[in-house]
Amino acid sequence: MPLTPEVLWAQRSSDSDSSKNYLLVTIAIPDCEAPQLKLEPGYLEFSAKNKGHVGDEASHQYHLHIDFFKEVVPEKSLHKVENGLSYFFKIYKKDLGAEYWPRLTKEKVKYTNIKTDFNKWVDEDEQEAAPADAGDFGDLMGGGTPDLEALKAQLGQTGGLDQGEDEE
Repeated sequence: MPLTPEVLWAQRSSDSDSSKNYLLVTIAIPDCEAPQLKLEPGYLEFSAKNKGHVGDEASHQYHLHIDFFKEVVPEKSLHKVENGLSYFFKIYKKDLGAEYWPRLTKEKVKYTNIKTDFNKWVDEDEQEAAPADAGDFGDLMGGGTPDLEALKAQLGQTGGLDQGEDEE
C-alpha cells in the first residue's frame, strides 16, 4: 500500500501580474526516484518511490492526489527533485487575485499531511516588501551564482572562519 507523503506549501498572489501569482509546493520524499507526475488545471497526481536506507532497507512507494482549491496553469508550472529529500513545484494560479487561497485543497478538510511552509510563507500585506526571490523557485533551480567572496567576508565577520585561516 502506497504511503502518503508530507506536503508543505506557501503562496504568492497578485491581481495584476501573473508571474507573482503562484503556489510553492514541496513533497517530502527522501531519495525520490522514478517520479510520475500528472498536473492538470484542477488537480495534482504524484507518485514516486524511494530506495531503502540504513535502518529501513525496504523501498517505499508514495502516492499523492490533491484537488486544488482553484484552477492552476500546468504548462507554466515548474517542478524538480532537489537535494535528495524533496520534490519541489512552482505552480501558477489561473485566476489573478490579490487575496490568498484559504487552503490548498478544494475540500474544506484538515489533511494531516498538508502543512503551511513557514520558511517560504509571506503574509498577503507584506508581499510587495518581500525580496523578489524570497522562497521563489528560482533559488531551487540554481538560478544564480553564489558570491563566494561575499560569503567568505560574511563568515569572517560572524566568526565562522578564523581570521587568517585559509580554506582549502
